[in-house]
Amino acid sequence: MKKKNAELPSRGDTTREIDATVVLAGALGHREETTLSESRSESMHSLDFSERFQYICDFGAGGVGRVGKARDLVFDRVIAVKSLNENFQDNAEAIRSFIEECRLNAKLDHPSIVPVYDLGKDRDGHWNVAMKFINGSSLKRFINTIRAAYDKKKVSAAQERHALISRLEYFLKICAVVEYCHSLKIVHGDIKPDNILMGNFGEVYLMDWGCARPFGTVPETLSGTPNYLPPEFLMNKVVTPLVDVYSLGMLLFEMTTLRRGDNGCPVPAGDSATCCDVHNERSYRHYLPDLKISQRIRAIILKAVNPDAAGRYQSVSELAADVRHFIYDEEVSAAPDNLFRKFFRVIYRNRVKTILITGLLFALLCGELFYSYYRTSRENERRNLSTMRQLKLQGYTDILGTAVEKNIFQSQAQLLIFADNLIEDMQECAHEPLSSASKFYSNEDYKNPETSPPGMMKSALYPNPVNLAYMMRMLPEKTSEVKQRLLDARPFVEICNKVISYDLTSHRINEAQALHRELLGEKSMIQRMFVQWANGVRYIYPGTYDDPATPAFHKCWNTFVDPGVNRRIVWTAPYKGGLDSHRICCRYPMFARNGSFLGIAGLELRLERLLAPVVKANAADPVHKLYLLGRNGNVVAVHDGKIILLSERSGDRGEPANEEIRRLAGELYENNMAQIERTVCGRNYFISGYFIKTTEGMLLQMIDEDAMEHHDHKDITL
Repeated sequence: MKKKNAELPSRGDTTREIDATVVLAGALGHREETTLSESRSESMHSLDFSERFQYICDFGAGGVGRVGKARDLVFDRVIAVKSLNENFQDNAEAIRSFIEECRLNAKLDHPSIVPVYDLGKDRDGHWNVAMKFINGSSLKRFINTIRAAYDKKKVSAAQERHALISRLEYFLKICAVVEYCHSLKIVHGDIKPDNILMGNFGEVYLMDWGCARPFGTVPETLSGTPNYLPPEFLMNKVVTPLVDVYSLGMLLFEMTTLRRGDNGCPVPAGDSATCCDVHNERSYRHYLPDLKISQRIRAIILKAVNPDAAGRYQSVSELAADVRHFIYDEEVSAAPDNLFRKFFRVIYRNRVKTILITGLLFALLCGELFYSYYRTSRENERRNLSTMRQLKLQGYTDILGTAVEKNIFQSQAQLLIFADNLIEDMQECAHEPLSSASKFYSNEDYKNPETSPPGMMKSALYPNPVNLAYMMRMLPEKTSEVKQRLLDARPFVEICNKVISYDLTSHRINEAQALHRELLGEKSMIQRMFVQWANGVRYIYPGTYDDPATPAFHKCWNTFVDPGVNRRIVWTAPYKGGLDSHRICCRYPMFARNGSFLGIAGLELRLERLLAPVVKANAADPVHKLYLLGRNGNVVAVHDGKIILLSERSGDRGEPANEEIRRLAGELYENNMAQIERTVCGRNYFISGYFIKTTEGMLLQMIDEDAMEHHDHKDITL
């Protein structure tokens, strides 16, 4: 690198002594406008260090190093070149420390750390490092400038409060870069105003990494500035993160009071007039006597510079958090709020609700309503948004649960109508002769097309052809004990038509058209209607062949309960039906006027239709995981718009096991159905529930935590 013949300026020269790490062009007002057009024509790849960086001028010098300005011929930009003073250029230990500092600086990648471009030797064989050229001034000069401005005009407490907040924003940037270094197990060791540079556009740079050491090391000699070092480091020299915490506390003191802090170590004579003992709370005063230091920021500083390491902030993040709380007028850990202040903080945070309630009361008295809107902080907006999403999720669950419960209620109403008509018809038929038009067809009759009743038709909803004009009768094995006349075929079919055409919305019963054909429609929830009398005779409508060897047959008939114990509607567990569909049964015991048991009436329902609101919602919005938990503990999952009966272990789709769903449902029930957050199958979920009173079951809805943040919960017309 080219150099001038003149010597570098001494400390007594007009050139200000600077920290030998980086150049601050803005501090002296130098601006280089020279364009080296001839350098651009040189071959880029052929330039070594001494050729690539063309010397412009010396900028300043420190005790060990000096800094000059140079032009990078490759990228045509002004850069800073740092090198050792002449007294140290041949000192092997100084050269080693210089290179180690440069390498450490180059490894650190942070916006508040000046990047290193290159390291090499000049034409005289001396080591130089090329770094980014920074326009700005040191924090020390920044504080001095503020003090000079305050000397010329009167500053109010409100103005100083705003100015302090601005200075603390810079302090948080310093904490951020120190926290980054600590994440790499590196302690800076020499944090002070001279080593902090402030750019012209709000940039903050932490300089001078010559004292940086890894955690736990013990340097041979004391490094850093004693006035900014904690007592334990001055005694045992063990490098810990608390060294930087203490230095940041001293720095915070100076940025708050605009006075130099004194921890008991000697300070330069020029600063003695503004020194203040940081360990004595009573000596805390602002540079301007009329301005007072807040008790809360004073407590933060006292905790940061606590002589006892155990009483100090244990990390930079803790210190930064308290400063941030002070900026946003929140409670700080160094000075906890009393009960009175906590109360007013709660009032302040909920000020919108308080104003709305007050306005409502005023409207009731005066007939007018006034609304006041206050903007809340960013953190409150985030919390409110999260709360609104959770409320919308719960509302979404309630809508689905209500729709399912409506279908369940309608099915139970149809079952009760069916049972009441059967009981009434049985009472009437007991005193009437058997109709000659009565005709019964057995299961075997329906199996054979030659013996099946007329009017058989195929349907996509039934595995075998069905007949809507006749029912199917199944006699018990011991037919000799059975009374052959129990119920006429035609009245039974008419009863079934009444039940099928019943609708909770319109209360349609027995319209003129052939409403029994609705049984074959996609909207009908009823798959079939059946009755099992006390003597064992079974009637099924519509008439069709029912294969006794299928699991669905056993699920339908072999789970009857003692009617003397449960005189109420009983729901079975869901089961697999024919044609890749699912079924569920509801049954009701029938008793005569004299109290004698007549039999059990039942409906076999199409589970896909019963749960149509949930299935439709999942198909339209698959982000939501939906589960139906029955009273007997069985679990139905809705996935990809389809119904899945969960086994005792997780399925291939990564669904939670039955036991996990039951546990979550139990937590919701104990929590009065309030929404919870839990980890399921290794992922965090928001979980809401709706208690279905008619069946004592529960609808659970789960949504992933990541999806919850960006999900809008689509409105679905159910």
